[in-house]
Amino acid sequence: MDITVERRGSGEPLVLFHGIGHRWQAWTPVLDKLAVRHQVLAIDLPGFGQSPVPPGGVPGSMPDTVAAVADFFREAGLDRPHVAGNSLGGAIALELAAAGQAASATALSPAGFFTGWERRWAIGVLRAHRM
Repeated sequence: MDITVERRGSGEPLVLFHGIGHRWQAWTPVLDKLAVRHQVLAIDLPGFGQSPVPPGGVPGSMPDTVAAVADFFREAGLDRPHVAGNSLGGAIALELAAAGQAASATALSPAGFFTGWERRWAIGVLRAHRM
């Protein structure tokens, strides 16, 4: 999978996932602080930032997203890294932990706890990224 990654630091790997409609630069204010203790990998999720939309389109479900990220982990040589995410990224981090793909998970305002109109807006943003 073609994923744009910003790497900093050394130590146990920590993969950072941005929120919907954003990119890895969302983590810029904390990257250097986290890199003191971790090899930090801030990624652009498929179809966001500089990561292209995969040939089959952006993963259409959370299980598909978790499988795609797990594939990225294997390709990057990461075995159950620590993960953290905000919004959509927080939901992905929690799902990766539930699937046994992460050593630990930190979720900041994870997606999934929303009203009907917020869900429709999020789905609209995701569909716009499938082009």
